[in-house]
Amino acid sequence: MKKFIFLLTGILLVAAAVVIATHIKKQNKLPAEKSNIQIVASFYPLAEFARQVGGDNVDVIDIVPAGLEPHDFEPTPQDLAAAVYSSGLFIFNGSGFDPWAEKIQLELAEKNIAVINMSAHIALIPGEEYEEEGRPRLDPHIWLDPVLVQKEVSIIRDTLKNIDPKNAASYDENAEKYNARLSSLGQMYQDGLASCAIRDVIASHAAFGYLARRYNIRVLSIAGLSPEEEPSPKKIAEIANFAREKNITHIFFETLVSPKLAETIAKEIGAQILVFNPIEGLTEAERASGKNYISLMEENLKNLRTALLCQ
Repeated sequence: MKKFIFLLTGILLVAAAVVIATHIKKQNKLPAEKSNIQIVASFYPLAEFARQVGGDNVDVIDIVPAGLEPHDFEPTPQDLAAAVYSSGLFIFNGSGFDPWAEKIQLELAEKNIAVINMSAHIALIPGEEYEEEGRPRLDPHIWLDPVLVQKEVSIIRDTLKNIDPKNAASYDENAEKYNARLSSLGQMYQDGLASCAIRDVIASHAAFGYLARRYNIRVLSIAGLSPEEEPSPKKIAEIANFAREKNITHIFFETLVSPKLAETIAKEIGAQILVFNPIEGLTEAERASGKNYISLMEENLKNLRTALLCQ
């Protein structure tokens, strides 16, 4: 009799679990037909651009937590399962900036998840480093050129229109408004950097190639394409000599990495340090204060004008 009771109890528990699981599945499925598109971005700028274009029709996840440097970030399997694999659109930078994302893009396509590899749509420029074969590594930092960002915004718009055609007009309107702001930002840089006493700056790492090319600035980087790469003593000596030769009075450091090297070189040549933010992510303080891509780019311009002795 006891065995029968235990068996019956077990059957009832299993049946209840199945009913509950089915109910949860329905609850998750039914709202999904009316819910927003879930977008996952491999780092902050792409998340910001997606929010601006998607507006109220999307929910955007920046998979890199605030305060972390995204160059060496890699999500856990749990992160991928909870966010990326359940998304409707995954956006990543490419060109070696987020290698974990490049590894899963084919898998996502097989799951019918839309994928944007931004670097595949932009004409990339060589960086300061070289591959083992002697070829220059391509610079992935495309988001620091406001003109190229307008192209990124348009790519996100077109992808969302394809996924969600019923809200195409909204995506068109949002993209047009944000691109107008980006165009104004680009003009601010054009005007603000037109009359400067010097055109050379020293920065923490080689993140500013596209910005420098667009606005005719020469940037010497302390580290390579990744801020974690330590420069050799020879490179540090070259930087110090370059600073003296070009009468550079400011050294730029970043918000997400240690300013130690910039401070060391600045002290050696009697220069001051300023923030030049590559906007690879937000700090907790920046997020709490409501700062965003455009406001941080405006701060970068202000500090650039100081360092370049602009009128």
